[in-house]
Amino acid sequence: MFDLNILPDAKIDTVKEQVLSGLNIDDTEVVLHDNLPAKSSRQHKLSVVVPIHNNGRYLENKCLRSLKRQSVYDDMEIIFVNDGSTDEETVNIVNRLIRRNPNIVYYEFENASGSASTPRNKGVELASTELVTFLDPDNEATGDGFSRLLEEIESDDSLDMVVGNMVKEDQNEKSIFNYYKTVQHYNYKSNLIDDTKGFLKRSFLKAQSIQAMIVRKNIIDENNIKMVEGAIGQDTIYYQELLLHSNKVKAIDEVIHMYYGAVADSVTNTVDLSFFEKYLKLEKYRINFLTENDLINEYLEDRFEYYLMNWYLPRLEKVKKENKKAAAEKLEEILNLYKEYITDDYSLIEEKITTL
Repeated sequence: MFDLNILPDAKIDTVKEQVLSGLNIDDTEVVLHDNLPAKSSRQHKLSVVVPIHNNGRYLENKCLRSLKRQSVYDDMEIIFVNDGSTDEETVNIVNRLIRRNPNIVYYEFENASGSASTPRNKGVELASTELVTFLDPDNEATGDGFSRLLEEIESDDSLDMVVGNMVKEDQNEKSIFNYYKTVQHYNYKSNLIDDTKGFLKRSFLKAQSIQAMIVRKNIIDENNIKMVEGAIGQDTIYYQELLLHSNKVKAIDEVIHMYYGAVADSVTNTVDLSFFEKYLKLEKYRINFLTENDLINEYLEDRFEYYLMNWYLPRLEKVKKENKKAAAEKLEEILNLYKEYITDDYSLIEEKITTL
């Protein structure tokens, strides 16, 4: 609440001369619209791409607040790409954050694409800096991690990408994904990778979150690396492509990113027929990537069966009864993509899919 007497019917200059005192909470603002802050003319160092779809509450309370805690916040160009949000709360929050933060670049798609790939690709296209990273609205940048990554990559021109660790939290547990130790384990006890394809093979295609790294934009542009649009689960293969096309990558032993795996309305936590349709699109892209880069054997040896048994089949069981047959057929299509490369007997898996 505020006293209307402090805002008389007068010119803006008169209002500005008033001595205003009181308390202001984050969701409250009194704006003199002829005196809005100008867009930042500062030369930014890092572009942070944020895809938005009906998740404004998380955007403000998790994503942006965590970025503001970074010591390099003023050096960030924050790119909001609104993927056809229809939620009024999200629209209002986005508009307010744009008004208050002159380093936000904003782009809006009229219609939702159905996955984060389209807004992320657009965000990279809009980025004006040489360095790029990503952060989803419902996740957080931890500590001063982006500052540390930025310091590392700026201090060594030969580095194409710098990667840190990640924490995943859901209702049951908190898990640390220590990519630094993974790199040392599969890279001869060194955290500096200068044979990225060899490392991918040795590590059986182990990947890290794209929200825990900084990459040079020219790696993306020159190799035409794009996320698979209309798909989900695309982050992993995107990271693998970034790594494959980088000449030198450094891992640092610091948590960069907090991933919350229990957001009820997130795409990967909503299981219906479209879930499997979107994954089929991803798997068609993945198998081309694996075969073209001679990585199919590593994927089948350590990844394929795990994904099938621990990711796809449990989610197939959650599909509503009326859609389960169609979803199982999509999963069977995924399995058939890899059939010619599989030497083991997968008849039990096929029988399980048929039963479901």
